[in-house]
Amino acid sequence: MTARVNLEKRLRWAGMLVVAGLLVEGICLLSARSIAFIVLVVVGGFLCAAGIVVYLYSLLPAGGTTHER
Repeated sequence: MTARVNLEKRLRWAGMLVVAGLLVEGICLLSARSIAFIVLVVVGGFLCAAGIVVYLYSLLPAGGTTHER
């Protein structure tokens, strides 16, 4: 049961990071300044990449269990 709760918590964090990254990128697209592009790439890209990494990490089996034949 706790493994499922941990999985849901990690997936929730991954989703929030991706959404935050997309919001930052969307806000930066409204501005025509050069700093907006830097923020879009650095902050928005980092948040989206972090969300993807957390999502992929959450797919790993908890406890390092292996399937033996």
